[in-house]
Amino acid sequence: MTTGLPHAGTPPMRRPSGSPALNAFLLTWAEDELRRALSRSTLLDGRPFEIFGQGSRVNDTHLDQGSDIDLVLMLTSPAPGYGWEEFRDDVLTVLGESHTVRMGRRCLNVDDPGSLFGEMVDVLVAVEHRWCPVPGAGLHEQGVFFRDQDGRAIVNFPRQHRCNGDAKDRRTGGRFKEAVRAAKRARRLGGADLMIDGWLAPSYLIECLLFNVPDRVYRSAASPSVAHRDALAWLRRTHRDDPVAFAALPCQNGINRLFGPGPDQWEPGAAARIIDVLHQL
Repeated sequence: MTTGLPHAGTPPMRRPSGSPALNAFLLTWAEDELRRALSRSTLLDGRPFEIFGQGSRVNDTHLDQGSDIDLVLMLTSPAPGYGWEEFRDDVLTVLGESHTVRMGRRCLNVDDPGSLFGEMVDVLVAVEHRWCPVPGAGLHEQGVFFRDQDGRAIVNFPRQHRCNGDAKDRRTGGRFKEAVRAAKRARRLGGADLMIDGWLAPSYLIECLLFNVPDRVYRSAASPSVAHRDALAWLRRTHRDDPVAFAALPCQNGINRLFGPGPDQWEPGAAARIIDVLHQL
């Protein structure tokens, strides 16, 4: 993959409102609030877990400071007889002692009226998943396992997603994440044309599609403001000229496939339609 920085004289990227310091503060606040709520009960004593951020705010692709704070609450040592279902139920019980909670499509939601934590924070309850690219080699990638509202199993790799996105953004001089934000701003204008299975085209899908665009496309764009159009044009050409390669595109985490029958995958034709609409907006 081509590396390097934009040409000298490239204007600064358009940034979302707020600052990295504010985002770091909000993430720390949300994590601390969740830890405090979980510590009010002994039900999870002896159950090791980690809390970390995921999603657009952590990945620096959010559009405004009203964006959700997405947290992962991950059980790190699932045991026989105590897996995702048991951990989820215990978390709901513990948080239910101090909040009004429910499970949404994938995340735990706090419904307390007037609660800043409930208004801003979504919690993905998960257990650690270890993926070994070379069986028996002793090396693994840490991911998360959970089930959606319909009971379908999902494995994802949010830390690898963030790491790969940060690296690509550095290689493109900030143009990759600006392209993601520009496409998400355009998505707000698309309405029904940007629906997939009754839902607005997910930010995750848009970001993963744009991640697959070669670095040179971003760096060679006439300006940062048109880089996302050049990236979308590249995706349109790839789908038209090499649909097999398009259908094989990976997720930003570099492990999962973007297209397929899974609950967190999409159909190539639907994604191509989204790309066409975004390119025209």
